[in-house]
Amino acid sequence: MDVNEIWKKALPIIENNISSISFDLYIQPLMPESFENGTFVIVAMSTRDANYARNERHFPHIESAVKTVAPLVEKIEIIDAVEKERRDAANNPVPETPATEPVIYSNNINAQQTFTNFIVGKSNQEVAAMAEFVAKNPGKKINPLFIYGRSGLGKTHLLNAIANQILEDRPATKLVLTTIEKFTDDYVNVIKQKGDFGAFREKYRNVDVLLIDDVQELASKQATQEEFFHTFNDLFEHQRQIVLTSDRHPNEIATLSERLQSRLKSGIFQDIRNPDIEMRTAILQKKAALEDKYLPNEVASYIAEYSNKVNENIRDMEGHLIKIIVYAELNGHTIPTIEDCNTALADNSNDEENARVGDTAARVIATVAAYFDVTPDEITGKRRTEKLADARMVTAYLLTERLKDVPLTEIGEILGGRTHASVIYSRDKIANLKNEHKLKIAVEDILKQLDK
Repeated sequence: MDVNEIWKKALPIIENNISSISFDLYIQPLMPESFENGTFVIVAMSTRDANYARNERHFPHIESAVKTVAPLVEKIEIIDAVEKERRDAANNPVPETPATEPVIYSNNINAQQTFTNFIVGKSNQEVAAMAEFVAKNPGKKINPLFIYGRSGLGKTHLLNAIANQILEDRPATKLVLTTIEKFTDDYVNVIKQKGDFGAFREKYRNVDVLLIDDVQELASKQATQEEFFHTFNDLFEHQRQIVLTSDRHPNEIATLSERLQSRLKSGIFQDIRNPDIEMRTAILQKKAALEDKYLPNEVASYIAEYSNKVNENIRDMEGHLIKIIVYAELNGHTIPTIEDCNTALADNSNDEENARVGDTAARVIATVAAYFDVTPDEITGKRRTEKLADARMVTAYLLTERLKDVPLTEIGEILGGRTHASVIYSRDKIANLKNEHKLKIAVEDILKQLDK
């Protein structure tokens, strides 16, 4: 019996032992790879999918089914596509022949994230239009494009959409889509192994398009900033397209060098804002359709209103949808109901309160930062200057005033992990100052801004 036949016979057994949603999401996409020396190897499309298949909810059912069908199987191994590619390369070495012109392919591109399935609404129509322009006209006019906004609103989707569109229109394009973390890892590995910087720079500079996610992570990587600055310069001077994403504006990325900030500001900035209820509803119905589920309008609207109320990002909202679909199945409903929503969301009763605290804290910190001419990251960071010390004391005082029902330990966490005692000291210090003191005057001015 070959691997495909074993897997084909094992699938119905697995399906009978787990929920249909888990089977569709995590088991169906798996592919049998090999059966040698008693080991049955299965491939998942991504590390995330491999981890889901390996977890205690799914792996025992996979193991039991495969061993039932093929008793000679001693061990089951689940690997991701990257590991498969590595093994294939090791088992089938390619003779080293000098390439006349190296072509760089990225294995990070998500083929499912395209402009076609990116839901556009008032909160993101401008950035979507700019991303499409870049995809159709790489290296022209909008370069670099810097997309910023809170996590889970679609920045990574747009990066993948740009990559997919460019490669569809121009298959020979040399393109890299990566993250600052991967860029840093590659750079550090070259240093550790005393390797060839030429190969590293060839990979990142000899490209037509460079797409990089999570630029905010440069903040704590001074050596990487230097290399990234030169990479950016090289590409920019040769009119190669650069697209960057971050969870904040460059002005708010602490410890970013002035010259790198200056370079980043040479292009177009566009933020992605939170979606409104109509857009949330459209996203939910699209997601449900992708899961092959029907979501009634009233149910979609109910979830969208809840999600909007607690200021969730799209990723969290989609997570609630999957949870509601699972609850519906457990209750024997093929179509989710409002009652299923209430049951599934009951565990999230603290969301609204957390959103209130988060919004209030963010507004206080941002207002104090603007008043003292520092960044929010600097207020919650570790760097010590007289100006930052004053800004932190004022922030701590205002947070204790605006969030009287929040424990001081939690306020300390909001301020970057500061202690309960530190918050008390700052609060009492400001409270006991005379009204004509500069920090008391600052508090009054900031309160006026907050109350507008």
